Amino acid sequence: MKKKYFFIILSVLLLSGCIIRFVYNQLDWIIPWYAGTVISLDGEQASELEKSLISQLKWHRVTQLSEYSKSLKELSLAVKTDLTMAHLEQFHLTMRHYWQDLVRHVGPDLAKILSTATDEQIDELMQNLEKRNQKFREEYVDLPKEELREKKQKRMTQFLEYCMGNLNEKQEKIVEQWSYDLQDISTARLEYIKIWQEKFKITIEKRKDLVWFEKELCEMLYFNRETWPEAFRKVATHNRELTQKVFIEIHKCMTNDQKEEFVENALTLVKDFDELSKET
Repeated sequence: MKKKYFFIILSVLLLSGCIIRFVYNQLDWIIPWYAGTVISLDGEQASELEKSLISQLKWHRVTQLSEYSKSLKELSLAVKTDLTMAHLEQFHLTMRHYWQDLVRHVGPDLAKILSTATDEQIDELMQNLEKRNQKFREEYVDLPKEELREKKQKRMTQFLEYCMGNLNEKQEKIVEQWSYDLQDISTARLEYIKIWQEKFKITIEKRKDLVWFEKELCEMLYFNRETWPEAFRKVATHNRELTQKVFIEIHKCMTNDQKEEFVENALTLVKDFDELSKET
C-alpha cells in the first residue's frame, strides 16, 4: 500500500537523473500501460484517462516537483549536519502529506473513470488484485523466515549503498541487526490488503452514485492508519520507528565521503525536479 511514505522520495535516489527525467516524461503512456495490466479499458475510458493525464501531469509538474525539491534540500542539509529523529519523523509526515495531496487531486478523475466500468471489468480488476495477493504471499508470507530476513537485509543494504556508497563494517552490522529486530508484518499486511480490497469491492458496487463514490474512494486511498487493524498498525509502527532509529545509527558512523555522496545524489535529483517543473 502507500504505506511506505518515508521512502517515496528517498527511493528515487536509486535512479540516475537522466532516468528520472526520461521516466517522468514518459508517464503519459507508462500509466495507461500499467492500468491496462489491472483492468482493460474500452475506447471511451482510455480516451478519458488520456485527457485526465494531460491535466494531472501538468498539475503535478507545476505544483508538486518543487515541493519534492524543497524536502530533499532539507533532508540533505540534515544528513550533512545533525540528522535527528525529529527530521526523519517530519520527513515521514511530509511524504504522507504529498500522497494525500495526490489522492485529493487525482481521486475524482479516477472515480469518474471507474464509475463507467462494467461488471465484467470490475470482475477482471478484482481477479487481478487477487493474483497480486498470491504473488505477495509467495514472495513474503510463504518464504522461510531466514530467507525473508536475508532478503530484507540485502534490499536495505542496496538502498543505502545507492544513496551513500559502500557501507563500512559497523554499518553492515547495524543493518544486519535491524533485519533481526524487524517484526514480521507480511501476514498482517496481506490480511489488511484483503480487508481493504473487500471494502473496495463493496464500495465500487455503488459507483453509479458518483458523488458518494468519489468521496468514499478518496477516503480509502488515503490509507489512514486509523483504519488499519490494531495488530497491523502496532507492528507497522514498531518497524517504522525501528527503521528511523537505524538511519540515525547509520548516520552517526557515516564518513565525510558518504555524506558528500548522499548530498550530491540528493542535489542532483533536486536539480532534475526543478528543471522538470519548468518544462511545459
